[in-house]
Amino acid sequence: MGEGNIHFEPFRKARSERVLWHVNINEDQHWNETVLFPSFTNVQKLMLIEQQEQQLLWIAGPQDIVWLHHEPDPQFLEYVKGYRERLPYICVTSDTNHIAAYVSSLSPEKVTFMPFILTSDYVALAEQYKWDLIDSNAELVKHMNSKYVTRRLAEENGFNVTWGRFCSNPEELIEAYREIRTAGFAKAVLKQAYGSSGKGLTVIENEDKFRQLSSYIRKRTTCFEELLLEAWHPIKHSLNAQLWIERDAVHLLAVTEQRINDYGVYMGTNYTPHYGANVMEDYRAEMIRLGAVLKQSGYAGIAGIDSILDDTDKLHPVIEINGRFTQVTYLLSFIETLLPFYKHVESRFIHMETSEKVSFDEIKSRLEVELQPDEEHQFTIYTFAFCNQPHSNLYRIFILFYGNEAAKLKDMLYKFERFTMK
Repeated sequence: MGEGNIHFEPFRKARSERVLWHVNINEDQHWNETVLFPSFTNVQKLMLIEQQEQQLLWIAGPQDIVWLHHEPDPQFLEYVKGYRERLPYICVTSDTNHIAAYVSSLSPEKVTFMPFILTSDYVALAEQYKWDLIDSNAELVKHMNSKYVTRRLAEENGFNVTWGRFCSNPEELIEAYREIRTAGFAKAVLKQAYGSSGKGLTVIENEDKFRQLSSYIRKRTTCFEELLLEAWHPIKHSLNAQLWIERDAVHLLAVTEQRINDYGVYMGTNYTPHYGANVMEDYRAEMIRLGAVLKQSGYAGIAGIDSILDDTDKLHPVIEINGRFTQVTYLLSFIETLLPFYKHVESRFIHMETSEKVSFDEIKSRLEVELQPDEEHQFTIYTFAFCNQPHSNLYRIFILFYGNEAAKLKDMLYKFERFTMK
């Protein structure tokens, strides 16, 4: 019943008997060499984001090992068990010696280490403990995650790109912005090299915002190595492709549609998008071509590609390359089991704050009352992140919705986005 946009088998075949999964999220946040804009670290928010590592429980096999930083809620773990034949082995630690000893106690044979994003530290870790890696070129991974490299790679290989220009001083920025407005674009976006889910992006809604921004930059510096200013093309669809790149092959694992807010921040995914045959044919061809370019450069492993179809139906296939796992990747094997039975599959998340601590089971029960699932329309909580403090309790809850009537699912999504325990 669901669209056949997911083909996870090539990835499944490539993995070894036992995988060590780990989510080292936010690794790219400190890669920008020049920090032009103020950055504030919210420890509680960071803790909630780190708990997205719970998504590993949905991709790991029963023989695999999941290395976590935060202890999952026991009631949530019991809930996940209801969906799995058996949970994987779980080790909660920040001590690399501890995880190495745990892996060794389970696996005298080789294991494949699959971190969220490969860095030089993790290559050294794998070498130290003799864990296999799909790819060991951390410098190439960092290189490919740069928005600037993505832009140049797209231009050099003849992909259709958005209007944009690299600038090295405030005067060039002013000139580029004037050209964007003259070309008829209402909004622009200033990009730094690194950052995901809206980080490293500054959306410029109007000329006042640009004047404030350019004034701020001019006070900070009269010259910078590079900034990328692009037109914000009105978007009809935000497409995403999941590529699996092997030494001798490129596989398109999935085509999904991202739900993005007005500031480029990820809000959820539509796993069953419906596009015209021509759009899908063109998009698949461009993604396989991009995969071949990445393979030729020496890149191997997983890559998430962000693309847009603008309001003139023009495809811009290479907006951003995420040379790492994504939230989408970790759910694909679970999504695959739903597609034969459900026409529509979507994910969303909410932030919630309560004065009193609330248990997972209480929240689940309230959600069931509010969302009113039925035989044809269900939901699964796939991440339950929490940060309990004396006077405030924070939650970040991710849910997968699936059903056969679009109107009913839309109603469930609407109610979830407004959900509260008050």
